[in-house]
This record gives sequence, C-alpha cells and structure tokens, in this order.
Amino acid sequence: MAEQSRLDGLQAGRAFAALMVTAFHANSYLLPDVLYAGRDAGHAFNMGYAGVEFFFVLSGFIMILVHARDFDRPERAGRFFLKRILRIFPLYWLILGTLLVVYQMVPALGPVNARDPDAILTSVLLWPVAGVPIMQVAWTLSFELLFYLIFGIIILRQRVGLGIAGLWFALCLVTLLFFTPSWPLSFLLSPYNLLFGFGMIAARSWQKLSVPSARVLLAAGLVVFVATGLSEVVYGIVWSHGWRTVSYGLGAAAMVTGLAAKAIPVDRLSVLLGDASYSIYLVHLPAMGLFVKVAMRFGAPWVMPPGLALAVLVVVGAIAGVLVHLWLERPLLRALQRLQAGPAAGRVT
Repeated sequence: MAEQSRLDGLQAGRAFAALMVTAFHANSYLLPDVLYAGRDAGHAFNMGYAGVEFFFVLSGFIMILVHARDFDRPERAGRFFLKRILRIFPLYWLILGTLLVVYQMVPALGPVNARDPDAILTSVLLWPVAGVPIMQVAWTLSFELLFYLIFGIIILRQRVGLGIAGLWFALCLVTLLFFTPSWPLSFLLSPYNLLFGFGMIAARSWQKLSVPSARVLLAAGLVVFVATGLSEVVYGIVWSHGWRTVSYGLGAAAMVTGLAAKAIPVDRLSVLLGDASYSIYLVHLPAMGLFVKVAMRFGAPWVMPPGLALAVLVVVGAIAGVLVHLWLERPLLRALQRLQAGPAAGRVT
C-alpha cells in the first residue's frame, strides 16, 4: 500500500504537468490566434509551459527510483535501453505517422516542414534540431533521450557513468553561468539538462521524510514554482532562460519529493490522468485544434467567455489523451512487453 501510494503521488505530478502544458497551448495559441482575436483567458495560464520543466525533474527522479539497483549491472543495460525505446518511440511514431498522412492530404493543417524529407527523418528519429520539429512537443523527447543515454552508462559502469553525468551537469552549470552557446552545444549543455540532475538528487533524499514534512516541502516547492511563473507572465519580470529554468527546477524537485513521500492523498482521476500523461502530451494539440475547427463551423466561440473556452479545450485535450492511452498506448505496450527482457517495472517507468 505504501509503494502504491508513492507511485500514485508521482502519477498525480505527471497529470499536473500534462494539464499545465495543455492549458498553455490552448491559452497561448488557440484562444488568441483562432477564437478571440488576441484575447486569452488570463496571462497566468501562460506559465503552463513549465510543465516541461516539471516533467524533466520527474524523469530524473523516476529513473533513480526504478533503476538505482541496476547501477553497475551491465547485463541490465540492454533491458534498460529497450524499455526506454519501447516507452518513447512506438506511440510517438503512430501519432506522428497519422499526422504526416493528414498533413500530406490537407497541407494547410500542418507546418511547412511536414513535407520536408529532412524534417520528417529527424522527427522520426527524434534527432535534435535547432528549429521546431514537425510535432511541436517532440523537442522535449530529444532531451529525454539524451538523459537516458547518460543514465544508461551508469548502469553499464557506475563509476564511469557517474563521472560522465557529473561532468555533464557541471558543464551545463558552467555554461549557464558564463556562456551562451550556439547549436548544438545549446542542446547538449542546455540548462534543461540540469533538471534531470535535480530529480536524481531528490530521489536520494525523500525516504526519511515524515508526512507533515512532505506537505511542507510540497507547499514550499509549489510556491517557488508558481511564483517563478507568475513573476514572468503576470508581473513582467524578465528572467534569463537559464535561471528561470533552474528556479522552476528547484520548485519542481521539492514538489516531486513531497508527492513521493505521500504529502497528499491522490484520487483515481489524477492517477488515470497521470497514466495517460504521455498520450495527453502527444495528442492534446491536434485534438484541441481539430475540436476548434469543427466547433467554429457551428459558430464557436458563441458567447462563451475565454476562461470557459480554456476549460473546455483542456478537457478535450485530456479526454483525447485518455482515450489514446486506453485504446492505443496501453494495448500497444502490452503487445510489446514480450520484447522486454523481464517484467515491466511499473506504470511510472
């Protein structure tokens, strides 16, 4: 029961991050650009992009939680990489492939690079690019894959891997402090990479927390996280990208630690949304875009205020993701399970 409660808390964190990103895209693009001629539901929702920072911290935390016992076990490295590949690519390829077919049939629906062979190839491989990939949200998956590569080395040879990871994080910090690198160093040494390290550290420090301490830590992290976002999008404080990322990361690390230590009870809906968070992340934009196009044929936004429209769009994006999770992602993962070297490590992996 204690293990399940901890996992449920992390799933609630995933749900929180996925819905933040969904709200950001609805409020920053669909409402002002399509429905309300420049108006949105409030600038506060524009901090929803920070769901990505939360995801990165959570990813570092979960990798330690699930795979710390695999360190210095080279016989387990192949299983680790296979699990990462099967978790990321099959569903992504299905969604990307569907969108590419639609974009070829109706070019006006997709970005210009959807018909560029180089862009298609880099998108399929999740190869990092300086521009925006065909699936806008896919840029974050390139960072995830880079982190998995570094983490996998720790499993192969712990001392070597930790040395490489430590050097990588140190170079990212030095870059944050002293340089503004150009591509591809801006990817390899991005401040986003530090967030994985924050999560890894947090995963080594939560076990001894009491529930009251976990609640204090969760609340403090939430204050830092939200204050960072509101200071920028509402109060106009200009942050450097790097230090803003670090501030979000520190708040997210405290929140994730508190959630893992059972700071709050978690309802079944939050667990379901957390289970479906990857599907929500991949499909919410096309799902909301399609919904808006159909709704506008019937006179949307009618007399609906922007705040209500935002809520409707977030619900649409979440429902689309849950349906994809239940009808596609979950059966797909079960079908691919036989390719894994052992039993799955749990739904949060």
